[in-house]
Amino acid sequence: RYTANLHAYHLYLKGRYWWNRRTQAAIVEGIKYFEQAIAEDAGYALAYTGLADSYALQVDYRGLPVREGMERARAMGRKALELDDSLAEAHTSLAWVSFIYDWDWPTAAREFDRAIRLNPGYSVARQWHSWFLVAMGRTAAAIGEGRRAVELDPASVSIRRSMGWLHYYARESEASLEHLRRAVEMNPTSEENHRLLGLTYLQLGKYDEAAAAFREAVGSSDNPALGTADLGVVAALRGRPGEARAVLEGLRAESRERYVSPVGFVTLHAALGENDAAFEWLDRAYDDRRGWLAYLRVEPRLDGLRGDPRFARLLGRMRLA
Repeated sequence: RYTANLHAYHLYLKGRYWWNRRTQAAIVEGIKYFEQAIAEDAGYALAYTGLADSYALQVDYRGLPVREGMERARAMGRKALELDDSLAEAHTSLAWVSFIYDWDWPTAAREFDRAIRLNPGYSVARQWHSWFLVAMGRTAAAIGEGRRAVELDPASVSIRRSMGWLHYYARESEASLEHLRRAVEMNPTSEENHRLLGLTYLQLGKYDEAAAAFREAVGSSDNPALGTADLGVVAALRGRPGEARAVLEGLRAESRERYVSPVGFVTLHAALGENDAAFEWLDRAYDDRRGWLAYLRVEPRLDGLRGDPRFARLLGRMRLA
């Protein structure tokens, strides 16, 4: 699409194939194909959106620091728009940056709306828009948008998993399990599938099942800090604080060797009832611009902090109050 160079188009499709695999190694492979597509046709706007979305996801998969990844994503999205302002994929790329990094909710809403008007059949726009809607507390609208994404691309593991996330944030655990079990059937080796399955079991108070899912996630990951933290949360909720604090010490030791997201520290301290430490790590997450904070309004693991005035202040800083 949108290039006369058939080879460039095929390279772009290969890039999206790898991008859809949703692992750090696969995304790196996809970037190579997007770069080759641009080498074939420097005016190929769609290939720049592939790079934008790859850099954005590398942040999630711990392949790039937040600022570096998201600023690269912004630059590539803007380049795509310079080449073709009518490209839904480019508006979607920039909507994601506005949502998950800038925390600029009005701009994100406008860009998502523009993308969907330009191409109502673009499943990624529907998927990412559903995440934006759930973060804004519009859970029914989010689930409706998620269903449209599934209808458009029923073979996508990522989109099926997204339905699990949406129901998890909506506190609809049984519906979440239904989608996540299907996602695991579609890709049994996905770290994300097992992690979210574990979080949903945690929401249901099924600690054995949660721990088993988190162990699967850790075994499927080349950077298992979040899954390890989740196992610590299970220990804390089971009344095993010593075990949970041992996990904390392990994460601290790892953080001296490489970057470890503050998110695991937040959730583990919150599960232990150590609210002061949890808020210290929330402040670090804010300073790091961790995209997870966009879901502050709906994240179940933070329920124990909601009555604290510091939580209301953080919502205000995020413009989510």
